[in-house]
Amino acid sequence: MTVQVNRPIRFSSRAKFITVLSIVVITLYLFSHVFHVMLPFIWAVITAYIFNPVVTKLQRSTRLPRFWWVVVLYIIGFGLLFWIGSVVIPLLTNQYDELRKAIPGWLAEADKFLNTHESITFFGYQFELVQFRDLEKTVFEYLNTQALEIPKTLPSLLFGVIEGFILVLVYLVVTFYLLLQAETIPNNFYRLIPTKHREEIRTLVGSIDRVLAAYIRGQFLLILIMSVLSFIALSILQIEFALVLAIATGILEIIPIVGPYMAGGIACTVALFQGTAPFGWEPWFLALVVALVYFILRQFEDQFIIPNLVGHIVNVHPIFVIFAILAGGSLAGGLGLLIAIPTAAVIKIVLVYLYNKLIDDSAAEAEVVAEAQQLVPESSDAVADSTPSSSAEAA
Repeated sequence: MTVQVNRPIRFSSRAKFITVLSIVVITLYLFSHVFHVMLPFIWAVITAYIFNPVVTKLQRSTRLPRFWWVVVLYIIGFGLLFWIGSVVIPLLTNQYDELRKAIPGWLAEADKFLNTHESITFFGYQFELVQFRDLEKTVFEYLNTQALEIPKTLPSLLFGVIEGFILVLVYLVVTFYLLLQAETIPNNFYRLIPTKHREEIRTLVGSIDRVLAAYIRGQFLLILIMSVLSFIALSILQIEFALVLAIATGILEIIPIVGPYMAGGIACTVALFQGTAPFGWEPWFLALVVALVYFILRQFEDQFIIPNLVGHIVNVHPIFVIFAILAGGSLAGGLGLLIAIPTAAVIKIVLVYLYNKLIDDSAAEAEVVAEAQQLVPESSDAVADSTPSSSAEAA
């Protein structure tokens, strides 16, 4: 009698390739059809990535379990949200309502001006206003159409609010879990990699982590600094809705290329049409001063804030940056605009690494990792050393 020995199934190289390719295709297909459901998970990963160094440092300093520090972080977060909801939001809401009510009057003034003037002279140059009337007509038609569509969208809006509430709950739960398991998740990931390649992948992930960590820190500080500076400047110039405009300025600053110009354009428009101007100035002169202030803030940002906070972290060609921004906005809307540049930097690191693998250039691979480490400024490296992120800890 012959005894049959059970042998494990061994995949050939072709079978392995087909298996991996099938998993990737199926995953991409599923993600493309349920992307809106993935948003709370993506934001949870970003939130956990940002706050994990804080929780880790507190845990190591106090020897308390991570659970309690995550709970404390949530308590502080909800307390901050309560303060914002009870103090800041009412102020923002009042300014926003006043701004919304003022817009029809501004449009009426613009319409009256366009109907009574064929052209304007500015610093000796004459500009015809005929083409602006056609643009104004198009804008009015669009606004009227949108106003008529609002009642039709109320049912879907109600269901959207319910769905949004559920997604927020999912975001909070997933973020809590990721913060709690932040030390074990990277190790579980590395266990999926063969032992002989594990150290190399740790080095690659570590270089990506340093770029992302420094970029995210820099962007958050950039929002805070630009919001405060613009609020001070707008308050001195007695611009109405200064708080709303300042917060919008800070947020728009992180949208590359067009964001700062959008922020300046909005502030100049408010200054031009608000009806009052300080120091006996004319409204057009106040708008010109606001434009000059935003230009100075932009130069200050480019020359001092960005080099010291962010440095040359994203060493990507400007054409590729523009493409990444357009692609990110098309694929994921506002979220895509926010993560387009760091995603482009990560893709560049990975693609160069894979290219060097294809041509078997080990020396170039080491240069890629060294370049990624040098892209982060010294100040950012110091912060990263004192508050390591999850993937760096695992390394």
